[in-house]
Formats: sequence, C-alpha cells, structure tokens
Amino acid sequence: MSRSVLVMVVALMLSMLPGVARAQAPGALGTSGNLIRETEPRADGIRHVDTELMIQGLKALKANTYVFPMAGDNVQWEDLREEFLPAAAAAGIDVWVLVYSPSQAGCCVSRPYKHDYVAWAREIATLSKAHPNLVGWTVDDYAYDLRTFTPAYVKQMRAAARAINPSLQFVPTVYYKQFTDAFIAEQIPLLDGVIFPFRDSPYRDTSWTWNLSYQVKKLAERLPGTDVYLMPYAHPLSHAAQKPTVSYVEAVTKKGVELVRTGELAGILQYKLPFVSRDAGWARPAGDNLARTGNGRLSFVVQTKTATKAGMWCSASRQVQLTPGAGTYSVSFWHGDDRGPGDPAGYHVKQLLLNGKVVWQQDVAANGQAWQKATVDLTAGLAGAKSAKLEWRLYERKGVTSYFTDVGVDDIVATGLRLSDPGVENATTWTAGLARQGGPVYCSAQVYHQNYGADLGARIAAIYGAGQSAG
Repeated sequence: MSRSVLVMVVALMLSMLPGVARAQAPGALGTSGNLIRETEPRADGIRHVDTELMIQGLKALKANTYVFPMAGDNVQWEDLREEFLPAAAAAGIDVWVLVYSPSQAGCCVSRPYKHDYVAWAREIATLSKAHPNLVGWTVDDYAYDLRTFTPAYVKQMRAAARAINPSLQFVPTVYYKQFTDAFIAEQIPLLDGVIFPFRDSPYRDTSWTWNLSYQVKKLAERLPGTDVYLMPYAHPLSHAAQKPTVSYVEAVTKKGVELVRTGELAGILQYKLPFVSRDAGWARPAGDNLARTGNGRLSFVVQTKTATKAGMWCSASRQVQLTPGAGTYSVSFWHGDDRGPGDPAGYHVKQLLLNGKVVWQQDVAANGQAWQKATVDLTAGLAGAKSAKLEWRLYERKGVTSYFTDVGVDDIVATGLRLSDPGVENATTWTAGLARQGGPVYCSAQVYHQNYGADLGARIAAIYGAGQSAG
C-alpha cells in the first residue's frame, strides 16, 4: 500500500473516533496563507488573528486543510495555539504550520524561533500532541536554502519532531526544477512529502496549464512513495506578466483533483487564495482589466528576461462555420500591444492565419500602443469551403533575450462566418484552441473578474466539495 493511500485510510479511521475531527478523503484540499487580523486591537493592544472569520471562510471554501503562516510578531504563534487550532478542530479542518526560510528574511521571519528549525520541529511536534488536527509543517522556498538544510541538519529536525510525535509530517515547498538527482538522493528520504508549486516550469507564468499533468506524472515516477501536494497560484506570482485568472486557477484545481483521485497527488493547497472579503486580494482593481471592451481579451506574451528563438509562436484558434449563401467572408478584430515605432522591429509579429496560411500580419513596433482595427477579406481563401480555421498568433521572426510584449486581441466581428464568444468573455470557449511552439511564447484568454475572491471561491468550493464527496 502506498503512503498516500495509507494516510487516507488512517485519516478516515481517525475521523470515525468519538471527539476526533479529521480531514476527509481523498486528500488535503485547502489553501495556504492570507492570515486575517481582527479590525480592532484587544485589551492587550494587539490585533489578533481573526480566527472566527477565517474559519467561516475556510468552511465556505469547503477546505479541509489550512496552512497557517508564521510571519510577523509572536502573537501569531500564541493565537495558533490558543484559538485557531481548537476552532479548526471543531470545524473538521486540519492545520499545517508554514515557516519561512533564511532566504526570505528580507520580507518574512517566522517567530518566535526564527531560523532555528530544530526548535520549530520540536515545538510544532509538542503542539501537535495537544492538538491532533495539527498534522504537518512546511518550510517555504526550502530548496533555495540547502546550505542551511543539509542532510545532517534535517536529520536533527526529524529526530527532534519524531521523538515527540512520529506522525507529524514535514512537507517542505520545492519547485519543479529543484528536483535534481542530487536533491532526490539526499533529501527525499528525509522528508514526508513535498509541496509542488505549479508555475509552468521552466517558464514562469500563471496562464499556461498544459504542463501540469506531465510534471505531476514525472514527479510520481521520480518520487515513488512520496506524497506530493500541488500548490496552484491563486495569488500573483512574482516576476510573472499577468495575475492568475479565475479560469486559470479553476482549471489547475480541477486537474489537480483528478490527479488526487488517481493517487498521483496527495492533495491541493492553494497559494494565498483570498477566502474572506476583508482580504486585500478579494477584489481586483479596474486597472487589471486590459480588454478593449467588456472583461476579456486574448493575450500573447513574451516575458522580460526571456530568451526566444526564431520560429517560436503561440496561437489561439477557432473552427468557424460558413453561413450558406453568404458570398463574401471577412473578419475584423481589434489588436493592441505595448510597443511602438520607438521599439526594435523585426522580432515579435502579430498574425492572423486562415487554415494554416498567414493572411494578415503586423510587427508589434509598427504603430503606437492604442487599440487598432484590422479587417481581412477571406472570400478568396474560402471558395467551396463549409468550415475554416481562424488562428490569431504571436510569431517570433527573430529570437530575443529580453524584449517584453503583451499583445491583445478583442472584439472580433466575423462576416459570413459563425463564431461564438467573439468578445472573449468566456475563457473556457477559447482555451481548447490554444497552442504554442517552443515554450517561452505563451497565450491565454484573460477574463477579468472584479469580484475575484468571491467568484473564484465559489468555483473552488464546488470542486473541493465534489472532491470530498467522491472520496
């Protein structure tokens, strides 16, 4: 029996014991971070963790697991012990503790034990004996600090925890590219599992989802018997061109639940999903909406400090039906980008293809940054046809090393052709037709949700609820 299956069976058995609240199968379904403080200080002058509000939000999300971050003052550790853990247990929610690594000292230091990870292991294990719903802990950005987390030091951490509670799980956060042969040989035998943040490695975006199944499968092959927890980015990823959309997080989570059911994943832990209305990320500012009209657009991106090669591309295609008897056929659309005549030409090219043949193109540096309308007569190319493939594409005429661009396409009007969702208001309609050649050039249907937290939370709650029922 694999460790993932064993953990699920034990969790189910424990949930049946009187007075013991446990997470439900099929695995950990929850979120990490976004700790909310009370609006007013208490008598001690401190704004404590708003445990009641957070538990309400987690229950609405149908989460069975929460990763409690230790960043800030000592009160977070006290609130975890005295208030949050008992409330989470009553709600049937498992808790992990997140401790920050030394490389994150510029933004986040975990208190009270700071960078003494043996002390963290000992004290979290001690706390877990009094609160059985404290089931694990993680170190964020773990593999960036292997000079600290040497095998010898991790053995000390492991020994300190297991002397108190052998069942406490240590599951650090490790990025896909960090699973080198050396890391797997030296570190994996010392860990109880890993959190795997998905970000389209070796690239860096929260738009493209196709690599997920492949990367999870490869991790399952390379880490047999190791629990892998997927971490989708529900919060903006640093150095990425775009914020994650509702559709993106939903798609990654849906696929993740499928992989939990097949045993390739042990659970899903969102990265900073805003789950209460007081969260700063609950609503998206109007400036995030880059559509020409409405809320959606097609987006084609090459990020800064990203190398491409000539011939790379990303495209969004749709099969369209010709209207019988129309006689003439054309398509018009609005396109825009962030470049102009002052930028180098001959590198990024916007294109429209009809049945695989380029019928219109323009360099990103040809005009200013305002939206422009293009109209293309397709009549000659559709003689005798009943259907056709339209394809908008960003093409690399020459390779670049660092030449950012974000090309938008919106407000399509097809004459003599039937095309659903021409305003790109439904990301799902367009996602199946996305394709890329090479990798660093990527594209997506970007649909803005002002009520990001509420809209995303409702979709994740539905997925989590169905996932737990399936277990």
